[in-house]
Amino acid sequence: MCRGLVTVDPDSGQVSYNVDYYALAHASRFVKPGAHRIYSNTFGEGSIESVAFQNPDGSKVLIAYNSGSAAKNFSVADGTQSFDYTLNAGDAVTFTYTGVRSGGTPAATNVSDPTHDFTFKSSPGPMTVTYDPALLQYQNAVRTGSKLLTYSLPMGASIKTPGTSLSRGKWTATASSSPDWGAASNALDGDINSRWSLGQGTTSGAWFQVDLGSPTSFNKIVFATGESNSFDYVTKYQIYVSDDGADWGSAVANGSGNIGKIAVTLPEQTARYIRIVCVAASGFWWSIAEINVYGSSGGTGSIAAPTAVPKGLQLKTWTSPEGEQVTAVFNGTASSRSFPVSADGSYAYTLPSGTSAMFTTQKLSSFPAPVFGSLKPKQGIPRAKFTISGSHFGDAQGLGTVRFGKLFAEIDSWSDTSISAYVPSGLAVGTYKVSVNGAGGANAGSASFDVIDLGPALSRTGWTATTSDTSPYNDGPANMLDGDSGTRYSSGRGQYEGLWIQVDMQQTQTFDKILLDVGSNTGDYARSADVYVSTNGTDWTKVSSIEEGQRVELISFPTQTARYIKIVNAGDVASNWWSIAEFTVYK
Repeated sequence: MCRGLVTVDPDSGQVSYNVDYYALAHASRFVKPGAHRIYSNTFGEGSIESVAFQNPDGSKVLIAYNSGSAAKNFSVADGTQSFDYTLNAGDAVTFTYTGVRSGGTPAATNVSDPTHDFTFKSSPGPMTVTYDPALLQYQNAVRTGSKLLTYSLPMGASIKTPGTSLSRGKWTATASSSPDWGAASNALDGDINSRWSLGQGTTSGAWFQVDLGSPTSFNKIVFATGESNSFDYVTKYQIYVSDDGADWGSAVANGSGNIGKIAVTLPEQTARYIRIVCVAASGFWWSIAEINVYGSSGGTGSIAAPTAVPKGLQLKTWTSPEGEQVTAVFNGTASSRSFPVSADGSYAYTLPSGTSAMFTTQKLSSFPAPVFGSLKPKQGIPRAKFTISGSHFGDAQGLGTVRFGKLFAEIDSWSDTSISAYVPSGLAVGTYKVSVNGAGGANAGSASFDVIDLGPALSRTGWTATTSDTSPYNDGPANMLDGDSGTRYSSGRGQYEGLWIQVDMQQTQTFDKILLDVGSNTGDYARSADVYVSTNGTDWTKVSSIEEGQRVELISFPTQTARYIKIVNAGDVASNWWSIAEFTVYK
């Protein structure tokens, strides 16, 4: 996402300086005009990200940022010397020095560097473009036969495919959710000012689907948010195709969205249904004002890394120790230039002046076979979290997914050995097959999960609730007893040990389960808490604890007979309020 350095109020003329303004000001104190980047690195989201420059006078500048939630140690090596540093969460640091470092410790010789620098000629001087496999997850990827092609698409770049925009006369659109005013059909009405909207903050697993009416050949999908909803784009997505709208197989492409319009280039596909699935949460809603699909009858082309470029462009290749074929193209001319990215020349990539494009080709057979190990827990309720353990799922999700039967699960976290996800909402009681496709799209295996029946809920008529802390924004405790998941109780302050809620059921009741549901405020759940019951509101008995809370918390305990229930927060989470949309008791 591109963010402005300053925000100007058009009415008052007041100027607000954004965080990027100060970041740029800080860097410009040390990175001098004429400096060039000599190295950059990232160890993935939530870790250390860095970039190094060399100034015209030979001095060097290294800027490092810890994007994680805890302090991290890292080493800096230059030539044969290195030093260690500890950087706190969310902090940045700048190192500057002139000449060859002395002192420190010898740089490690047994640490492999997965990056590779391509150096190109340009009029201002040598231009270095770095390949870093950790950045592949932020680029666009597409399955092309037995290979996976990942490619960058810098600002202003585009890919032209053969054919034209297809007629939408017989199309229909559906979505995982939408408000009354934002129906999926709005994305097909030809009006850029109407739109489909998810109607809520975007979560992994949300989807938008088009039925083309009959099996159709296509090679590009273009969807736009509309001029008034620029930030309502899907941040990361996967593309699926299907002949029947039920069996989707593995994803055929994945990528990162951007403001305004997103264009997804594909090898020639023939299918009736197209589904775009969100794979990353966002505070913004997801909107599509218009969606178009492009293709040509009888097309057989497929996007591929370029093997040659016209005069004026520069192309270099490299093969990594793991076997990835990496191709970099640099445009050092004064204008945008195009080059073929398919064997038959039907796909053409346009690269703006002064920019580079990178293509990484991997054999799908080179991905280690993913293995489904275990599923915990093996039973639960809709929207509850579960964890799948195994091996070789992939460090990033890529083309991978988790399904409950034929439904896509919302992914919470993904690593090579563990996946956390949520049971899809609205599932009926029963047994479901939970299956995983690894990052390369291969099937990892499956296990069974039972969606359980909680039994009858107690009537909440006449119940009252009190709390230690309440938000001043009409988020009172009565909201968690009103039967409306769209309202909530909220503490109005960060969670702290001793924060409590109490419910008076007005008479003695018999029960064995309590359900705390945060509704749409998915981060505002109690991380840990203790549960007490009482017959008189004075003498309390502890019956259970929450140890690793979640957005839908089911608390089970031996059958109790009591009038009052009290839940006391046992954690300090200053960044999140405590919210409860619905408080339900079962027997």
